[in-house]
Amino acid sequence: MPDAIAPPVLSLEGRAALVTGGGTGIGKACAAELARAGATVTICGPELDVLDAAAADLAAEGLGEIRTITADVTDEQQVRAAVEAASVDGALDIALANAGIAMPGAIAHVTDDQWMPIIGVNILGVAHTIKQATKAMQAKGGSIIAISSIAAVRRAEFMGLYSVTKAALDELVRVSAAELGPFGIRVNAIRPGWVATEMVASTTTPENMAIIAEGTPLAHLSQLGGLGLPEDIGRAVVYFASDFSAWVTGQTLSVCGGSSLPRPSGDFGYIARMMFPDEMARDYPDGD
Repeated sequence: MPDAIAPPVLSLEGRAALVTGGGTGIGKACAAELARAGATVTICGPELDVLDAAAADLAAEGLGEIRTITADVTDEQQVRAAVEAASVDGALDIALANAGIAMPGAIAHVTDDQWMPIIGVNILGVAHTIKQATKAMQAKGGSIIAISSIAAVRRAEFMGLYSVTKAALDELVRVSAAELGPFGIRVNAIRPGWVATEMVASTTTPENMAIIAEGTPLAHLSQLGGLGLPEDIGRAVVYFASDFSAWVTGQTLSVCGGSSLPRPSGDFGYIARMMFPDEMARDYPDGD
């Protein structure tokens, strides 16, 4: 980032951060961006080998020591231990509730056994993170950021469980922001669009890639056919963690290349072409 747009206020030097689900994908990239901005970062997740591998990768990038602790976010006591491990002198400055899972299936088909894990991670896990982080932030304030999804506002076929839990997460962020503001604790969310993570790379079909490219206004700027990069989300996390966003709380930022925009309600291109034939032929030759 050029020095001209990176004044000291964006620095996270001297701040302690916890990233849940920090061993892979978006969580790992966010941990990297927080560390790059100067924060002391602890990542947690259920598998220690995954966390240790991520920490080694980040250290190899020159980002210093990344702390690790195993934690299942559905277990509040484990989240409490992770917050304590990430805190410095009993205080935590930044908490990123990134851990999340997806479960495909038609609403008419899924069972309680399939509903409960995704509710546990995507809603209760975030609630546990907010609650326990609050205890470590009450003395001097802090920033809590949750990773939502464009699925909260734009459904994907047969991914209803995920959409419902992410929409609930968005409301959890809003009510938490209202309740925690008096303590100087800000709570915001980020809605990623389709991002080039390990999971997306292994599961996205050519058909879905076509849908992504068609529905993403900035797809032409992506080298990945409309997919964003994990570090795009990490930079937004740094913004919410920093003093740049000191007057921002209860907000949700879509980092998605425009893919969260609603579908058009109509098409009046034919009238535009009658009124501006030369300009439309030049700028929108394919009728887009």
